[in-house]
Amino acid sequence: MGTPVPAGSSDWEHSRDIQLPFSLTLASGEELECREILRLLPGRRLVARADLADKTVLLKMFLDARRRSEAAEDSKGARALADAGISTPALLWESSVSGKDYPVLVFEYLHGTSVFREAWEEASKERQSRLLTRLLEMVGQQHEAGLRQRDFHLRNFLVDEQEKLYAIDGGDFAIGAHPVGRRLSLKNLGSLFGHLPLEVLQKERGLLEAYLSKREWVNDDKTYKKIEKNSIRFRRRRARVISSKAFRDCSEFQVRRKSNLRICQRRDFSADALDRWIEQTGMELDESSSMLKDGHSQTVWRTRIGNREVVVKRYNLKNSLHAFRRALTRSRASRSWQNAHRLRAYHIPTPEPIAMIEERRGVLRGRAWLITEVAEGTGANIYFRSARDDEATIASMARLAAVVNRFGVNGIAHGDMKATNFILNGENIQVIDLDSMWQPLFSWRLRGAIAKDRKRFMKNWKDKRLRKAFSRLLN
Repeated sequence: MGTPVPAGSSDWEHSRDIQLPFSLTLASGEELECREILRLLPGRRLVARADLADKTVLLKMFLDARRRSEAAEDSKGARALADAGISTPALLWESSVSGKDYPVLVFEYLHGTSVFREAWEEASKERQSRLLTRLLEMVGQQHEAGLRQRDFHLRNFLVDEQEKLYAIDGGDFAIGAHPVGRRLSLKNLGSLFGHLPLEVLQKERGLLEAYLSKREWVNDDKTYKKIEKNSIRFRRRRARVISSKAFRDCSEFQVRRKSNLRICQRRDFSADALDRWIEQTGMELDESSSMLKDGHSQTVWRTRIGNREVVVKRYNLKNSLHAFRRALTRSRASRSWQNAHRLRAYHIPTPEPIAMIEERRGVLRGRAWLITEVAEGTGANIYFRSARDDEATIASMARLAAVVNRFGVNGIAHGDMKATNFILNGENIQVIDLDSMWQPLFSWRLRGAIAKDRKRFMKNWKDKRLRKAFSRLLN
């Protein structure tokens, strides 16, 4: 978690770089040994796995000005969940840090559990349906008990090995004396499905019965359409939030200056390793690099930064006029960086963006670089070059068409659907070259942009069988 600070300093109060393990004495006399940071908002909140004698517990510590009210809300929510018979980690006791005014809540630590989002993403289709059914049942139970998540999040649920669900983070719940009303309930359900691919709700509408039966509501078109509308609105808002976070300092991203460079990078990628690569190579190809594309506007190569294989894309300045225009406009690397993170909200697979670097002189921009993980596989143009009518080829075509469809149904235009921009590797497909991607605001522009994408996509296929098959698969 970064360079450790000297032992003995209370770095957990404000720092992102916390030396582990560290000891904490509570006002009630208990000695805790914090072993792992589970969530950290510097100067605001710290959640950690800790040892208490021979027992493992989960510790929540509240650090900012609202710490007392936040701890009280979390405690109240945890007790309300338990009182409603909803599975949740037991709140063992409440205390504070000895000698400091920092409230502490100590919870039962649930071994062998995983966050719902990760468990669902890694599950088979059948298990996904079971998990989603259990989640909808639990949300229905919460709403009947007057409990509603203010900021609905799939990370606020845990799943154990027997597929039992647990609700966590009591501080996020609004607590009412009566069951949650229809408008807020359907908004919450929209948020739930807004975290998942749009087609989940469209293809598995029947799963709504798990929730609606708890509420004794009818699964009619009006209810479905309202949930779908809420999910689309939530997904777009979430996409904006995720993509804007990529340009500011937060728990996931680091934004910094190095000489005349502005660097946005993932916080879990070593800044020291990136700096060494910049200094040693000048962000150019070296003897360890392999060229992937040497074009006039872009140079793309594969190399190693630290212990990680990456792809570097440099956006070149073609001439002085081009350099002047680019100095005053947003860089293509910046657009690609933002779009890659935007696609996360829409569950469209793309190589993980690791860093974006721009030359800056005041407000003027120069060259720019985008660094991503390696997309292992084969371009669709080569993959389907010797296409056969076997099951594997047909399945691959269906997966590729599903990715193309996902752009359209989510209101996104890729802008350059060449076959080389789809990388296939077994059952996995990744989309690359995102600097032309955009999201039209008006329906008439969206229809035109989607039609243009489809036309470019179909232009890839000279084989009549492929053209016919893709034409049938595209919505």
